[in-house]
Amino acid sequence: MKWLVLVLTAALFLPGAYAGESTKQIIQNHLSEQRLDDAEDTVEDWVKNEPENAEAWHIRGIVMAQQAQDSFFSALSYAGKSVDSFEKAVELEPGSLEYRTALLQFYMMAPSIAGGDDEKALAQIEAMREIDAVEGAFARVKYLQHHEKEEQARTLVNEILTEHPNNADVLVYLGFQEQKDGNYEKAFSFFEQAAEGESRKGEAPVMALYQFGKTSVLAEEQLDKGIVALQQYLDAELPDSAPKAHWANFRLAQLLALKGNDEESQQLIASLKKVDDKELQKQLSSWN
Repeated sequence: MKWLVLVLTAALFLPGAYAGESTKQIIQNHLSEQRLDDAEDTVEDWVKNEPENAEAWHIRGIVMAQQAQDSFFSALSYAGKSVDSFEKAVELEPGSLEYRTALLQFYMMAPSIAGGDDEKALAQIEAMREIDAVEGAFARVKYLQHHEKEEQARTLVNEILTEHPNNADVLVYLGFQEQKDGNYEKAFSFFEQAAEGESRKGEAPVMALYQFGKTSVLAEEQLDKGIVALQQYLDAELPDSAPKAHWANFRLAQLLALKGNDEESQQLIASLKKVDDKELQKQLSSWN
C-alpha cells in the first residue's frame, strides 16, 4: 500500500506543525518514532472525547493511513478507517481546503478496493473550486497529472496564470516545472515574480526564495541574487511545508563556493555535519 505515502504527504502532518499542543504533539511523536499503535490509541481517545472536532478526525485519517501502510493482513481495514476519517473531517468542516485536499488525494491514489474513487475525487475538486477558484483549478491540474494528461494540465495552468498573473502558487508551480526541465532562465523569472506575488496561505512567496537560490546552484548563474534570496529565506518565518533552514544553509554554502568564498562556505558546511538529516548528510558527502 505504497500509495498511502502520498496521502500522508498531502495530509500536511509535518514535524513541528503542532508543537505545544499536547495531544497532537504526542501523536506526532508517536508517528515519528514509528509507535503506530500508541498513535492509534491516542487519536482514538481524542475522537471519542471530541467527536465534533474536525482536526481530530483528519489526524485519525493520517494515523490509520500510516497503519495501513505498515500492515498486511489489516491494510484494507485500516484504509477504510482512514478514508472514513477524512470524510468525517470534511463533513464537520466543509470549508477546509486542507481537509478536502487530503480526502482528494486518498480518492485519487488509493485502489478502488481500498476506497479509491475517481468520481468522488472529481466531486471534491468541484467543491474546492467553489471555495477557492485557484485552489480548485490546481486540484484539477493534479488530477490531470495523475492520469498522465500532462498537456491538458499545462494548458490549465497557463489559463490560471492568465486569470491570476500575480498568484504566487501558480508562479512557483511553473518555476518548478521549468527548473525540473533545466530551463533555468524561465525558472528564475517565475520564482522572482512569485517572491513578490500573492498567496492564500502566504507560503509560496517564501518557497520561491529558496527555489531561486537552488536554481542558482543548479544553473551556476545569478549567484549574488541567489545568495540574497537564501538569506531572505533564512530571515523569514518558514512554513512547515518548506525546506528546513539547514537546506537553505547548504545551498548558501554551495553558492559561496561557486563564488570562490571557500572559507565561508566551509564554515557553513562544518556547522551542517551534525544535523540529523540523512539526505542532507548524503548530499554533503557527495558534494564536498
